[in-house]
Amino acid sequence: MKRSLSVFFFLCFSSLLLAFPAFSSRLVSGSHAVSFDSGKTEADKTESGKTEESKAESGRMEKTEEKKEEEEEAKLLAATKTSEKTKQIILKLDHRLSLWNKEEDGRWKKVAEYYSGHGRNGFKKAEERREGDGTTPIGSFPILFSFGQGDKPETEMSYRKISRNSYWSSGRKDYNSWVESGKKIEGEHLIEYPICYQYAMAVGFNQNPAVFGRGSAIFLHIKAPDTWESSGCITLEKEALLELLRLCRDGCYILIVPDASSIGSY
Repeated sequence: MKRSLSVFFFLCFSSLLLAFPAFSSRLVSGSHAVSFDSGKTEADKTESGKTEESKAESGRMEKTEEKKEEEEEAKLLAATKTSEKTKQIILKLDHRLSLWNKEEDGRWKKVAEYYSGHGRNGFKKAEERREGDGTTPIGSFPILFSFGQGDKPETEMSYRKISRNSYWSSGRKDYNSWVESGKKIEGEHLIEYPICYQYAMAVGFNQNPAVFGRGSAIFLHIKAPDTWESSGCITLEKEALLELLRLCRDGCYILIVPDASSIGSY
């Protein structure tokens, strides 16, 4: 009897072992099938698929909106007086700075875009600005030349190398201009700014004629290590500025506006 029972239990146990692989791969409970391999229900997989589709659709919508925004900005640039003076425009729109080239057919195409800083007190119309007020002037200005502490970087722009005698004057005689002087003068001693002026571009704000006291030394330069803010200049990461230098040519203009609605005014 004991032998018969042992055989019986052995046969039952063997049957369970043979059936277990099929059982373990799929367990049906109501309308939800559970896979032990993934630990997810079919409903979970469906929901996950919907989430991925939603993300993809959101990404497509964002790209569409960005494309529309770019096309609108291109139209606004084409209607400006600045577009009649140049084939390259650096557009400073709040913290967004972009470079645009004029195509053969007259349309404007964006070729680069960067995050940028500006004056600690925001923007102010060029004619209302005052020396030391910490604002970035609004308006359209030529880029005069590039400059820096070292040898000329990769650029088609004119370049000036800073020497120990290089100043940007804030004195009445040579107000708002580059001056080489063997003795100290009023203004910025350029060599004393090894980080910010390692590479920079001079903006033609308050020139021809320079109005004394309206503001001087407005540049595009490398940001300080601890802040994006400046006394009125536009700041960029070093890599961004070097790329901008590679892309820019003499004759380039910069258009500085706080919002897109102001583009058409210049």
